[in-house]
Amino acid sequence: MAWFRHLRVWRNAIFGTLLVGCGLLVAVVTSWARHTGDWELARAGAITSLVFVLLITIFVVPPLLRSARAEVGRLDPPFQLTAGGLIFIGIFLSVAFAAYNTGNNLLFMIFSVLASTLFVAWTAARASLRDLVVSARFPDHIFAGEPAPVLVSLHNTKRLLPSFSILIESRNQIFADDVTAATNRTAKKKRRRRRERPRYARRALAYFVHVPRRAKAEQRVEQLFPRRGHVLVTGFELSTRFPFGFFRLRRRLRARNVELVIYPKLEAASDELHLLPMNAGRMLSARRGAGHDLHSLRDYQPQDDMRHIDWKATARASRLVVREFTSEDERRVHIVFDTRALDGATDGAGGAEKFFEARFERGVTVAASLVAHFLEERAEVRLTLGEEAGHYGAGREHLYASLRRLALVRPHETKDATTGATTGAMTGAATSAANHEPELWSSLAAASNNADSHYVILLTTSAPGSIPAHVWRMSHVIYL
Repeated sequence: MAWFRHLRVWRNAIFGTLLVGCGLLVAVVTSWARHTGDWELARAGAITSLVFVLLITIFVVPPLLRSARAEVGRLDPPFQLTAGGLIFIGIFLSVAFAAYNTGNNLLFMIFSVLASTLFVAWTAARASLRDLVVSARFPDHIFAGEPAPVLVSLHNTKRLLPSFSILIESRNQIFADDVTAATNRTAKKKRRRRRERPRYARRALAYFVHVPRRAKAEQRVEQLFPRRGHVLVTGFELSTRFPFGFFRLRRRLRARNVELVIYPKLEAASDELHLLPMNAGRMLSARRGAGHDLHSLRDYQPQDDMRHIDWKATARASRLVVREFTSEDERRVHIVFDTRALDGATDGAGGAEKFFEARFERGVTVAASLVAHFLEERAEVRLTLGEEAGHYGAGREHLYASLRRLALVRPHETKDATTGATTGAMTGAATSAANHEPELWSSLAAASNNADSHYVILLTTSAPGSIPAHVWRMSHVIYL
């Protein structure tokens, strides 16, 4: 029930408040017993107070420490002490305390040397990070799981001082683009997610040991993006441990936002693709193209190829005439990816959610591989993602446009046409018959009667037997 779930969320807070309140009440009773001279009650109250202190130490203090640590982590200060720096600070404080306590001049001299060392380390690190300009050039097309070459340049604009030991990291904004975040959530969780501040993640790009004054250094590095999706680079972060490595000083640089779309990983075509009856997708084209059969004759245009001039027709017409040819026989493939979410993935069940995420990501990879395979086979491909229909196309531009759609696709929820309730993928033939057909099946049935629609490959997370018979007969179904 809803109230029980809310009670579980506030359980720790209520329990901690009760413990602290009871502890304060016992302390007040103990103090009152001491003032009135009731030593038996004071002794019992003191023992009870110790018990409450122990319970608070066990149940209240650890969550508070975790919360404080999380808050400190969100602050993200511009410097970070290293292990060597902590040891040095400990020695520095010990020498300072000993010098103050004993008044020994030698200890005061050692304290001065240590203090000057800290000052030099801080000043040198600040000077090394000053007046630096960073730029990074990412490739136009990036695939998940494949190294992407990135050109990183660092320009030192200082007039006198060089820069040493500079680590460059990109600051990427984190979006709620996981499949688990895109499935159904309660309204309260959605409102809480909107109130959260944007979160950022750092990715190491390049490391420069030495950059002379008024000089520019470049590095070509390879970056690996493990998952598909959208990456927004909002700036860079420079850091250095120069000169002694006692602390890591950081400096952030704002930059023009760069949106990166990580395409799904492409896999080699399986053997079953070569067994498909692809002749069903062939058509004889009667339009102009680069074939061998003559289509028509027309007047010469400046952009025409000189090899296509028909000299006999030119002699008869006393003007340049060129031949036009029909295009070759073509294949048209319609790839349909069913993006409906499963029932178990929309009710907040963690196991079903992760299982559906794996199946959905597998479907994205298979769909991308199919698009790349058939476009490489010089077929015209149409990609439909759920209810979002695409158009037929060929060539590299159509491939990248389809991969971009697949990189950003997310599962969506369907609604019962009669009740309006949110439902997931159907799990049986009985359920399919009970509910109205989804718009996806209706669109596929309409496309089957269209003369421009040819061979259909359907990728779905639905269970076998849940697809309508007329859709199953006209498609090659791949169950994920």
